[in-house]
Amino acid sequence: MTQLTINIEDKSILPHLKKILNALEGVSIAKSVKKKKCGLDEALEDIEAGRVTYYESAEDMFKKLGI
Repeated sequence: MTQLTINIEDKSILPHLKKILNALEGVSIAKSVKKKKCGLDEALEDIEAGRVTYYESAEDMFKKLGI
């Protein structure tokens, strides 16, 4: 079996394209699988989005956490 990957920028043509491809004999459409992000990728996204808290020291962290 030969596979062909097509990247489509305009999502509005997707239903029409699927209809055409389904009409062709021997052609099937596989569902796309999103790649699961590893912990490092999630952490890098957190840094880019600013979801990071910085502390001067461990004592400062415990103090701000109320411990």
